[in-house]
Amino acid sequence: MKAVRVLATVLAAVSIAAAGCGGGGRAAVAVPDSPAGKQLSWYMDAVNRTPVADKELKEHLSATFLKEIPPEEFNRLAKTLAGLKMTELTEVKPDALKGRASASGQEYKTEISVDDAGKIDYLLITG
Repeated sequence: MKAVRVLATVLAAVSIAAAGCGGGGRAAVAVPDSPAGKQLSWYMDAVNRTPVADKELKEHLSATFLKEIPPEEFNRLAKTLAGLKMTELTEVKPDALKGRASASGQEYKTEISVDDAGKIDYLLITG
Protein backbone atom coordinates (compact mmCIF):
# COMPACT_ATOMS: atom_id res chain seq x y z
CA MET A 1 0.00 0.00 0.00
CA LYS A 2 1.42 3.41 -0.95
CA ALA A 3 2.06 6.08 1.62
CA VAL A 4 0.03 9.24 1.49
CA ARG A 5 2.32 12.23 2.01
CA VAL A 6 0.21 15.11 0.77
CA LEU A 7 -0.25 16.84 4.14
CA ALA A 8 3.33 17.70 5.06
CA THR A 9 4.45 18.30 1.51
CA VAL A 10 1.65 20.69 0.63
CA LEU A 11 2.24 22.59 3.85
CA ALA A 12 5.92 22.90 2.91
CA ALA A 13 5.00 24.05 -0.58
CA VAL A 14 2.60 26.65 0.78
CA SER A 15 5.30 27.94 3.12
CA ILE A 16 7.68 28.36 0.20
CA ALA A 17 5.04 30.21 -1.82
CA ALA A 18 4.21 32.47 1.10
CA ALA A 19 7.90 33.34 1.46
CA GLY A 20 7.78 34.77 -2.06
CA CYS A 21 9.94 32.28 -3.92
CA GLY A 22 8.73 32.77 -7.47
CA GLY A 23 8.13 30.27 -10.19
CA GLY A 24 7.85 30.61 -13.90
CA GLY A 25 4.82 31.39 -15.94
CA ARG A 26 5.05 28.33 -18.18
CA ALA A 27 2.08 27.30 -20.27
CA ALA A 28 -0.15 24.43 -19.23
CA VAL A 29 0.26 21.04 -20.88
CA ALA A 30 -2.52 18.63 -21.78
CA VAL A 31 -3.30 16.00 -19.17
CA PRO A 32 -3.74 12.51 -20.66
CA ASP A 33 -7.14 10.82 -20.82
CA SER A 34 -6.10 7.97 -18.53
CA PRO A 35 -7.29 6.92 -15.06
CA ALA A 36 -4.55 9.00 -13.42
CA GLY A 37 -5.07 11.86 -15.87
CA LYS A 38 -8.80 11.99 -15.19
CA GLN A 39 -8.18 12.20 -11.45
CA LEU A 40 -5.50 14.85 -11.89
CA SER A 41 -7.91 16.89 -14.01
CA TRP A 42 -10.56 16.49 -11.32
CA TYR A 43 -8.10 17.62 -8.63
CA MET A 44 -7.00 20.68 -10.62
CA ASP A 45 -10.68 21.63 -10.91
CA ALA A 46 -11.46 20.80 -7.26
CA VAL A 47 -8.81 23.17 -5.87
CA ASN A 48 -10.78 26.02 -7.44
CA ARG A 49 -14.10 25.20 -5.79
CA THR A 50 -13.38 24.29 -2.20
CA PRO A 51 -14.89 23.08 -0.03
CA VAL A 52 -15.52 19.91 -1.99
CA ALA A 53 -18.36 17.83 -0.51
CA ASP A 54 -17.47 14.64 1.35
CA LYS A 55 -19.55 12.59 -1.09
CA GLU A 56 -17.54 13.86 -4.05
CA LEU A 57 -14.25 13.28 -2.25
CA LYS A 58 -15.25 9.66 -1.61
CA GLU A 59 -15.88 9.25 -5.34
CA HIS A 60 -12.33 10.38 -6.19
CA LEU A 61 -10.11 9.53 -3.20
CA SER A 62 -9.35 6.05 -1.88
CA ALA A 63 -10.42 5.11 1.64
CA THR A 64 -6.75 4.88 2.64
CA PHE A 65 -6.11 8.39 1.36
CA LEU A 66 -9.14 9.77 3.22
CA LYS A 67 -8.01 8.02 6.40
CA GLU A 68 -4.70 9.91 6.21
CA ILE A 69 -6.13 13.19 4.94
CA PRO A 70 -9.72 13.72 6.13
CA PRO A 71 -12.07 15.89 4.03
CA GLU A 72 -11.61 19.00 6.20
CA GLU A 73 -7.82 18.83 5.81
CA PHE A 74 -8.05 18.02 2.10
CA ASN A 75 -10.19 21.11 1.53
CA ARG A 76 -7.98 23.35 3.64
CA LEU A 77 -4.88 22.31 1.68
CA ALA A 78 -6.58 22.26 -1.72
CA LYS A 79 -7.77 25.83 -1.25
CA THR A 80 -4.13 26.99 -1.12
CA LEU A 81 -3.52 25.60 -4.62
CA ALA A 82 -6.27 27.43 -6.53
CA GLY A 83 -5.29 27.89 -10.16
CA LEU A 84 -3.11 24.77 -10.23
CA LYS A 85 -2.10 23.74 -13.76
CA MET A 86 0.32 21.14 -15.10
CA THR A 87 3.29 22.71 -16.89
CA GLU A 88 5.30 19.56 -17.61
CA LEU A 89 4.79 15.80 -17.55
CA THR A 90 7.95 13.77 -16.96
CA GLU A 91 6.42 10.33 -16.41
CA VAL A 92 3.16 9.18 -17.94
CA LYS A 93 1.58 5.84 -17.07
CA PRO A 94 -2.11 4.93 -17.11
CA ASP A 95 -2.19 4.76 -13.30
CA ALA A 96 0.46 7.38 -12.42
CA LEU A 97 1.74 10.76 -13.52
CA LYS A 98 4.75 12.82 -12.49
CA GLY A 99 5.67 16.31 -13.52
CA ARG A 100 5.63 19.97 -12.64
CA ALA A 101 2.67 22.19 -11.92
CA SER A 102 2.22 25.84 -11.03
CA ALA A 103 -0.19 27.95 -9.04
CA SER A 104 0.04 31.64 -8.18
CA GLY A 105 3.47 31.90 -9.78
CA GLN A 106 4.94 29.06 -7.69
CA GLU A 107 6.14 25.81 -9.28
CA TYR A 108 5.55 22.43 -7.66
CA LYS A 109 6.77 18.90 -8.20
CA THR A 110 3.59 16.89 -8.66
CA GLU A 111 2.94 13.15 -8.46
CA ILE A 112 -0.36 11.31 -8.50
CA SER A 113 -1.37 7.67 -8.72
CA VAL A 114 -4.63 5.79 -8.64
CA ASP A 115 -5.59 2.42 -7.24
CA ASP A 116 -7.26 -0.46 -9.12
CA ALA A 117 -10.64 1.26 -8.69
CA GLY A 118 -9.29 4.42 -10.33
CA LYS A 119 -9.33 6.48 -7.12
CA ILE A 120 -6.45 8.67 -5.99
CA ASP A 121 -4.28 6.72 -3.58
CA TYR A 122 -1.18 8.93 -3.74
CA LEU A 123 -0.81 12.66 -4.20
CA LEU A 124 2.42 14.56 -3.63
CA ILE A 125 2.80 18.27 -4.27
CA THR A 126 6.05 19.88 -3.14
CA GLY A 127 7.63 23.26 -3.75
